[in-house]
Formats: sequence, C-alpha cells, structure tokens
Amino acid sequence: MLRSIFSSIGAALRSAFAVIRQVLSIPGRLFAVLLGGSIETPPEPGSSELVQSLRAELDETEDRTRRDAETMAAIISAWCADSMLAGHPLPAPTPPRVSRAVSNWLPGLLREECAEIVCAGKEAVSAHIEGIRSIQGVRPVQRLEAVSAWPPAAPVFAEPPGFLSIAMGLRDAPSPT
Repeated sequence: MLRSIFSSIGAALRSAFAVIRQVLSIPGRLFAVLLGGSIETPPEPGSSELVQSLRAELDETEDRTRRDAETMAAIISAWCADSMLAGHPLPAPTPPRVSRAVSNWLPGLLREECAEIVCAGKEAVSAHIEGIRSIQGVRPVQRLEAVSAWPPAAPVFAEPPGFLSIAMGLRDAPSPT
C-alpha cells in the first residue's frame, strides 16, 4: 500500500515537471523558429522503442526472479515439513533447485526452526532467504554444521492445563461409593 502511495506521488510529480518543462521550453522553441527551425516539441523521455523494450525486459526479469524465489521458498518449506515428519533432517536439495547457500544452510536447521519456516508464508521465506526480513526464531542463511538427528521433542506441556488437570485428578481419586 505504501508503495502505491509513493508511486502515485511520483507520477503526479513527473506530470507536473513535464508541464513546467513544456512551459519553460516555449521561448527556446520560438527562438528556434526565428532561426529557421521547427516548433515541434521534443519527444517525451522514455518514449523511444529502445527504452520501451528495455523496460519490458526488466519487468520480465523481475517477474522471473520473483517466481524463482517463490519456487525456492516452496522447496524449502516442503523440505522442512518432510524432515519434521521423518523426525530428523533429510538430505538437503542441491543446486540448481536451490542456491548453494541454502543447500548448506538447511541441514543445520533445528526442528523449531523448521516449524517456523513451515508456518511462515512463501513471501516471508523468500524475504528471509534474500536477507530482507528475517523469520523470528530462524537463523539467517549461512553455512551451518549439519545435524544428523534432532533431540526428542519436548512435551507441549508438563501438566495438563485447566479443566483437563481437574478431570485427570478426579479420575485418579478414590471413588466415594
């Protein structure tokens, strides 16, 4: 949303400067007519075919890069989920499916880090990989020492919470009858 606001402000400023440039160029164009030139306005900046094709190529490259990052994020999330189901880190995917840095990073992740990655969306995983924004509880992409096995998972709670603990206590209590 913030990006679209800045984009619209930029577009308004560009159009205002274009009008000012046209007004300021009137005396120069009139002087050129007196010397035998024409009064045609110069072409708008960025309107040539070369600039248009370069812009299209940059947009296509940006889209391809975004799709590749989303694909890599999906591969990483799937690896984390599969490793959690297996109960130990599986062999990491290798290039060209993921970057070399990611293939050196994945085998060193802990179960908790894998859970955070699985819970995060593709955009968050992509941003974490690129170093833009980190996922809380997950170490940055770096060479990590490979882990062969995870320690056994700790119980979610040591004592059942609330009503469940009362019910468990009543179940173990002697019967009044």
